[in-house]
Amino acid sequence: MLSLRLKTIESMVDPGKVVADIGTDHALLPVELVKSGKVDKVYAVDNKSGPYLRAMQYIKEQGCQDKITAILADGLTAVSDDADCWVIAGMGYDTAALILSQPTSIRQGQQLIVQVNHGVERMRRYLCDHGWQITDERIIFEAHYYQIIKAAKMKSVIRLKNEDISFGPILRNEKSPIFVQYWESEAEKLQRIVERLDRKNKRAQELQKQISSIVNMLNG
Repeated sequence: MLSLRLKTIESMVDPGKVVADIGTDHALLPVELVKSGKVDKVYAVDNKSGPYLRAMQYIKEQGCQDKITAILADGLTAVSDDADCWVIAGMGYDTAALILSQPTSIRQGQQLIVQVNHGVERMRRYLCDHGWQITDERIIFEAHYYQIIKAAKMKSVIRLKNEDISFGPILRNEKSPIFVQYWESEAEKLQRIVERLDRKNKRAQELQKQISSIVNMLNG
């Protein structure tokens, strides 16, 4: 049974792709992808022996050895060139960016689905600066809020505005109820901090600008 986070990621994978799930842990996503018939080939990659062995065991238990290859490696370094959809999820921005910066053959149209636990704004900026066009975004709540980004490698990308970096070029236009809920809660958190600071404090002024930006976006 997939978590809502993994279900959402699974739904964003295009049918027929060759998927590389980086940091696969138990290989839950790869197994779901092949058993549902959505894809026929997945690389389940982890750089730690414990998760790698658990993944191998689960793949065998589910009878998916012919379609899923478990790999003990760091990031994309050992993934075959036929992988055309990379899933990098459940880690921080720094780790995800490091993985994406690894030398590998990237072709135009290469698909990426990335979910970082922190540093979402930095992730959007990284993608824009490195030739990745954001094509879809989702936001969900499952004990925590998660923002999931889908992107494609392009020769040229549309530059993101500052508000796109902050709120997501697609999410801020759709303004789903969960998106509005998330940003309202963020504004409230910032407001509580401001109230504990002197209004002339530089930090208080910076936070007030952030609050105003959130309010303007939600009302826009």
